[in-house]
Amino acid sequence: MFIPVVLKDGHEELVSKDELRSLMFNKQVMSFKRSDGWVVLGRDKMRDLKVPYNGVERRQYNGVERRQHNVFSLVDHWL
Repeated sequence: MFIPVVLKDGHEELVSKDELRSLMFNKQVMSFKRSDGWVVLGRDKMRDLKVPYNGVERRQYNGVERRQHNVFSLVDHWL
């Protein structure tokens, strides 16, 4: 699925969702079209732009192990 965009230089393009993210991150987009109409950057409300984290993983547990540990410690507390 391609999204219509208007770049800051006035050019109109159809881009993928990933391309739109990249263009927005690099502040090259003036507006883009959503299902409910055109969005003008700097004027219309938007979601936060999530930038992927490329650093070193510092967590010791993944989410599942950590949740299981917390659940078991609560059960042990009540037994």
